[in-house]
Amino acid sequence: MTGGPPLHLVANPASGAGEGASLVERARAACARAGRTLVLHDSVGPGGLEGAVRRAHAAARADGGVVVAAGGDGTVRSVAQELAGGAVPLAVVPVGTFNFFARNHGIPEDSDAALALALDGAPRAVALGEVNERVFLVNASFGLYARAVAQRERDTARFGRNRAVVIASTVLSLLRGHPLMDLELEAGGRAQRVRTPMVFVGSNALQLRDVSLDVAHCLRDGRLAVVVLRPVGLWGMLRLALSGLARALQQEERLESFCADRLRVHPRRRRIRVALDGELFNLRTPLCFGTRPAAIRVMLPGEPMAGAAAEARGPA
Repeated sequence: MTGGPPLHLVANPASGAGEGASLVERARAACARAGRTLVLHDSVGPGGLEGAVRRAHAAARADGGVVVAAGGDGTVRSVAQELAGGAVPLAVVPVGTFNFFARNHGIPEDSDAALALALDGAPRAVALGEVNERVFLVNASFGLYARAVAQRERDTARFGRNRAVVIASTVLSLLRGHPLMDLELEAGGRAQRVRTPMVFVGSNALQLRDVSLDVAHCLRDGRLAVVVLRPVGLWGMLRLALSGLARALQQEERLESFCADRLRVHPRRRRIRVALDGELFNLRTPLCFGTRPAAIRVMLPGEPMAGAAAEARGPA
């Protein structure tokens, strides 16, 4: 028998410039050294990633194992969607482009160290963002940013998935503009009508701090961070893009931000395209945002983190 619960690995072979494809053998070696069983759930087989996640979850429920998500934030989100509300723990091996969720929770970006944490970490309850029963780990957005995500996927398929391509594609897409949306926002018992090209809802303190948006404190209070972009022309958008790259968005008057326990958004359309952690979904409206406290158990370092890393982690 093994020295502990089995690991059920779901790896996205496209993540991290193909590192996901080479991870399996290293995971087998790590489990062999620890006397643990590794079960691979092929994400390129029947049902794709979603099918692999369902199979991994069912197997882990049966044998008391841990589901390991190897990929970027989008891959981890897909696994978290399946595991949320259940008892099966999630371990993360970050091999994506930015890895905001892993970094926010002190999970090593080195894949071998992350595999060791999957074997030896302690399961801790973590909160997730939610919109219309779909979870998100980092952010949810619609309008201009969702369009940028769609363009980014086309560009990374053509030029490769790395940070330079992602940043360049996002900036160029933002500069192309987007039609204004007429929305009603309800939060904290108040409603307001806005005309905006973009609404961004954040659930990851580290990402918000990376661009110096002064709403990271929302996450420490277990709330969502909401950012609404006021109508802006080409030069204003260029300034916003440069401010984002320079991590100075807190100085931008065109961004209205606030904290919310829950946010209800009423667009004029019956469906709207929403980006959740870089993955696109067509959701019915209204959009109902909130948080799910203790939604999932994640394998995290056993010792509390100190200093800035602990502060950036936000609510767990």
